[in-house]
Amino acid sequence: MSVFFKKFRNDVKAIGFLGLGMFLALALASYSAKDPSFNSTGHGGFKTLNYCGLLGSYLADLIYQAMGLPAWLMIAGLFQAAVLSLKGKDIEMKNMRIVWMALLICSLSALASIYWPDSKVFDNQIYPGGLLGVGLASGLMKVLNSVGAQVLLWAATAMMTVFCFEVSLKEIVMSGVDFISDQVDNIKSSNFFKDWKWPDLKVKKADKPVNKLVEKEKPTEMMIGSVKSASTNPTKSEDFLKASQLKLDLEEDEDGSEELSEFAAEIESEATYVEGEENVSVSAYEPPARRKVVMPKKTPRRVENWTMPKLSLLEDPPLTRIKIEEKEIRRKADITLEKLKQFGVNGQIVAAKPGPAVTMFEFKPNVDVRVNKVTELADDLALALSAESLRIIAPIPGRDVIGIETSNAQRETVYLKDLLADEMFWSEDIKLPIALGKQTNGEPRIVDLRKMPHLLIAGTTGSGKSVFTVATITGFLFKHSPKTLRLILVDPKQVDLAAFADIPHLIMPPIRDPKKAVVALRWAVKEMEKRYKSMSKFGARNIEQFNEIVEKLGSEKLAEHEKINAEYETQGIMKLEQYYFTAQPYTVIAIEEFGDLMAVDKQNVEQSVVRLAQMARACGMHLMIAMQSPRKEVVTGLIKTNIPGRISFKVASKMDSRIILDQAGAERLLAQGDMLVVSNGSSTPMRHHGPYLKETEINGVAKFWSDQGEPEFDALAMRALEGGPSGSGAGAEAGPGSDFGELGGGDDEYDERYDEILAWAGGQKAISASLIQRRFKLGYPRAARLIELFEKEGVVGPANGSKPRAVLVSSHQG
Repeated sequence: MSVFFKKFRNDVKAIGFLGLGMFLALALASYSAKDPSFNSTGHGGFKTLNYCGLLGSYLADLIYQAMGLPAWLMIAGLFQAAVLSLKGKDIEMKNMRIVWMALLICSLSALASIYWPDSKVFDNQIYPGGLLGVGLASGLMKVLNSVGAQVLLWAATAMMTVFCFEVSLKEIVMSGVDFISDQVDNIKSSNFFKDWKWPDLKVKKADKPVNKLVEKEKPTEMMIGSVKSASTNPTKSEDFLKASQLKLDLEEDEDGSEELSEFAAEIESEATYVEGEENVSVSAYEPPARRKVVMPKKTPRRVENWTMPKLSLLEDPPLTRIKIEEKEIRRKADITLEKLKQFGVNGQIVAAKPGPAVTMFEFKPNVDVRVNKVTELADDLALALSAESLRIIAPIPGRDVIGIETSNAQRETVYLKDLLADEMFWSEDIKLPIALGKQTNGEPRIVDLRKMPHLLIAGTTGSGKSVFTVATITGFLFKHSPKTLRLILVDPKQVDLAAFADIPHLIMPPIRDPKKAVVALRWAVKEMEKRYKSMSKFGARNIEQFNEIVEKLGSEKLAEHEKINAEYETQGIMKLEQYYFTAQPYTVIAIEEFGDLMAVDKQNVEQSVVRLAQMARACGMHLMIAMQSPRKEVVTGLIKTNIPGRISFKVASKMDSRIILDQAGAERLLAQGDMLVVSNGSSTPMRHHGPYLKETEINGVAKFWSDQGEPEFDALAMRALEGGPSGSGAGAEAGPGSDFGELGGGDDEYDERYDEILAWAGGQKAISASLIQRRFKLGYPRAARLIELFEKEGVVGPANGSKPRAVLVSSHQG
């Protein structure tokens, strides 16, 4: 019950505030001095004219006698509290907003008593300011006289209005001025006054900068200063900087044009230029002042019996945000040009794009400059700029410029809540959205795991790899219920994914033993094969088509398919013939520390991962594989070939970057979320700044789901895990033909090739698991199991280190 009240707490509060406000409003509106009250017995016993009866008449008289007409502000406060509660804000008695509202009522009551000291309303029964106003007014006038009391009370009223309703005086005044101006415009446009000459009464708002350099109708041609002119001619250097300013935050043209006139015709610039002044305000990446981040409209709130999480589970980003100073951009531009000139590299910077963590300068070299001459100067530029990280993109794909990315002095944190509020995240076309973060120009980036279709993630300790993995899973939980998404979590470190241990999306418990992870991967391969058999039976090419087909099946068809599957199960041929006839969810397999799995059983892990990467996309199964060190032994050629989607955070060396991305660059990234992304078949990595998520937010989302229900683990998956290396014969309980013995069965199970291998072993002097594996093309676990069985039956001798085991029987004895 406590979970129920906690879940609907804000709704209950909103209903309570709204009901109380409406009750008091009706009571005050229908107040009559003739009704029974503390000051009157009335004329009809318990009969009242008040809409709210006897209770309403007593309450209304008490409130009016105490506060007078300003008591209606209390009603407005209750309605405001109802709205705030619906928005998810907690309203408590210790909230300062209640104090401000009480002080505002006191100020207005005192002012009413000062201006109408002898007046009474409601049949001369109620003072306009109530007894409270009369007392305050008389006390203040004795101390401050009438004028001083009015000044103090009006100042207090204005201040309390700002605090209570969170609206600035500027907004109030400007809205009034705009209203008057609009009325004047309407009068001027009338037929009677159309020939009159009126002065312009419009007030220009200072908070909306006007850009006189850029006009869409008449684009201004700007001169872009070269290296030489920028260093020798201050005027041309200023022109170059102004031109660079115009290119801040620009979106690239489809044809890659570099002309400023074309950019100026398409951009809505935030730059400000005032004639007669030399300063140009640089439009650095600065999002608008924080507003409450809310979920986009028309997002599903319930899926069958599951309630989807609200965005309020995540904390709002802080009010203040990092702003890149104009002087900083100018200084870096000058230093970059000067340093390039010192090494004989002449050209011009045509754009600057500040982002949350780096600023990219687009440098266009002269025709006689070789591109590789610029790339060789990365360390020299980093030294000159005192940059923590500097990366050169030579050239930017599809452009005739070179990108020079330099780290900002102060980084801005990218919050997952901002990305989840993006409409792209909730698009129907994106089934498994991944919030990559923000690009170097500050634009959010959302991609679909379905189109990647699998993901390799690499990064050293502290690079942000685990935070990104957890944030991605959290994003999935905001969009999918257990009906549409199931998870397999492999976490050898036992800490990174521990928060999700009890969510109902899990197919099996989080796997912490690398040996059991091998079994889980092989079960995933079996699941993939079963899904493909099911899709083939219903003529579907992918999981979406399959779900559409089976959802249209009638009850008779469903009963028929259920009967067929039940017959297969009783006949013990589950593996061969059973199929799905109901809608299947997407399955995401998230693996942390993939290197631990490869160290335990490289061949079987690689075989399962490659098989899933090759085929699992169409049946709705996807891999997310994370690792610290992308060594060749971990990221093999087969795995790289079949997993095109790759993300690299900061890695230790250039070799690691080449292994994960097929090119250098990741070793120059910043820590804590800075990453390069390769996806959708593109060979050029794009730089992003990954989202940040607090531990409390992760636990809150996980608890939201775990409170709704416990995970329902897949029976066959659990049977496979229990029959794994740490089990004790559970594989034999899977039934004949279940094939889960091959995933790691018990010691007493029968192997169908036992006799064949035993006959062969009798003709050998010594054998080993590796020799059986190569000779009969078996998996290593199965070959090792046979060796242990042979030892138990006295066929081979005990283990002797890494040497083969001696055969104790001959072929004629077998």
